[in-house]
Amino acid sequence: MNILSIAKNAFALTAANVLAKVVTGVVAIFLTRYLGPDEYGGYSIALTYAGTFIVFAELGLSQLMVQEGSRRPAALPEYLGNALLVKTVLAAAAYAFMLVCARPAGYGVPVQNLIVFAGLGTAVNAVCQSVYNYYQAVERMAVAAFYQLLTAILLAGFSAAVILASLSVRAVLISQLAVYLAVGILLIMALRGRIRPRPRPRALPAMIRQALPFGVHRMFYYLYLQMSVLLLSFSGATTYEVGIYAAPYRLIQLLLFIPSTLTSALYPVLYQQGLGDRSGHRQTTEKICKLLVGIGLPGSVLLSVLAAPFIRWLLGEQFIASAPVLTLVAWLLALECLSFSLGDVLTTTNRQTQRMAVQGAGLLALLIFMPLGYRLAGLTGIAAVVLAVAVLIFLGYYVLVRRNVYPISIWRQMLPVGAAALIMAGAAWCLRGWHPLAAAAAAACLYLALLGLIDSDFRRLGALVFRRRRG
Repeated sequence: MNILSIAKNAFALTAANVLAKVVTGVVAIFLTRYLGPDEYGGYSIALTYAGTFIVFAELGLSQLMVQEGSRRPAALPEYLGNALLVKTVLAAAAYAFMLVCARPAGYGVPVQNLIVFAGLGTAVNAVCQSVYNYYQAVERMAVAAFYQLLTAILLAGFSAAVILASLSVRAVLISQLAVYLAVGILLIMALRGRIRPRPRPRALPAMIRQALPFGVHRMFYYLYLQMSVLLLSFSGATTYEVGIYAAPYRLIQLLLFIPSTLTSALYPVLYQQGLGDRSGHRQTTEKICKLLVGIGLPGSVLLSVLAAPFIRWLLGEQFIASAPVLTLVAWLLALECLSFSLGDVLTTTNRQTQRMAVQGAGLLALLIFMPLGYRLAGLTGIAAVVLAVAVLIFLGYYVLVRRNVYPISIWRQMLPVGAAALIMAGAAWCLRGWHPLAAAAAAACLYLALLGLIDSDFRRLGALVFRRRRG
C-alpha cells in the first residue's frame, strides 16, 4: 500500500469525522472564552474526574470486537452484545462510585454539582462508543463519522444557545448530556435491521481475558492524557490555575484526532496483514508514519513558535498566561503522530500486552514526576514532564517494534520533513508580528513547497490534490 492510497482511503472514509472535530474545536474555543479561566477550570475538573472513573468501564471488549469482527464477521452480534452489556453495567457502577468519592477527594460543592452531570454525559457517550467500534469493525467508518458529526453539530447548537442566553457552566453540561442521550437513541435505532446484538454471558470470562490488554491500554492512555489535569485538581491548585493549564492542553488533545483518525481507518487492513503479510504490514506502517510526521511536525512547530499570538487570538488576553504551556505541549502532536503508528504495530500483530506495558510505565512516570515538576516550575513544570514522558513512550514503542516485530525504518522518512519544518520554524519566527493565522499560513506554504521539492512521495500527493482541485 503506497502513501497515495493511504491518504485517499483514510480521508475519504473519515471526512465527516474530520469535520466533526473541526466543529468540536470551534465550540471548545468559544466555550473556553465564554467561561474564562476560573469557570473553565471547574468544567475541566468535572469532565476529567468523571472520565477517570468511566474509563474503567472499558475492558477492551469493543476493541476486541474490531479485531475479531474484521476477521470473523459472523461473530459480531455476540461481541457487540457483550460489549454493550458489560459497558452499561460497569458505567452505571462507576458513576455511582464517583459520586461517593467526590467529596472525600476534596472538591467543593460547586465542582461536585458539575460532576453529577459530567458523569452522566460521559457514561452515555462511552456506551455509544461501542456502536462506533462496530461500524469500524465492518469498515463502515463513514456511518460512525456521520453520527459523530451529528453529535458535534448538536453540541455546537446547544452551546451557542447557552452562550447567547448567558447561562452557567452547569447548563453547558446539561445540554451535553441531552445531546448524548438523543444520539444514543438514534444509534440504537440505526442498528435495527443491520445487526441484532446477542449478549452471551457464558462467553464473557474468556472474552474479557482476551480483551483485557486492549482495555488496560485504553485506561492507561486516557489516564496518561488526563493525569496532569487530575493531579492539578488534587494538588490544591485553584480552578483558575487548572483553567490556565487545561485550555492549551485540551486544544492539543483536539488535534490528536489526526493520527487517531488515520490509524483507525486502517485498523482492519493492519489486522489482516498482521496475520501473515509482514512485508505489507511494514510498508503500510512506514507510509503511515511518514504521512503523520508530515502533518504533525509542522503543526507542532507552528503552535510552539506562535504560542502567544495564537492564545491571544483564540482565547483572549485572559488566557495569555497559557502561552508558555502551549509552547511545550504543542510538541505532543508530533510525538503522538509517531507513537500512534508504532503502538498500532504492536496492537495489530497481537502484542497488545507490550503496548500496555509501555503505557503503564509512562503513567507511572507521570505519577512520580508531575508533583516534582509542579513544585519546581508550576504549570510549565507539569507540561515539561508530560512532554518528557511522551518522548519516552515513543522510544519504548520504537525499540519494541525494532526488536520484536520488524526493523522498521522511520528516521530516514523523517529527514526531509524535519529539514522543511526547521526552515518553516525560522520563517514563522520572523513573522511573529503578523496575525497568527497569516504567519502560520505563509510559513506552511513555504513548508509545503520545500517538502514537494525534496520528497517524491509528498510531491506525488501534492500533484494528486492539485489534479482533484482542477477537476
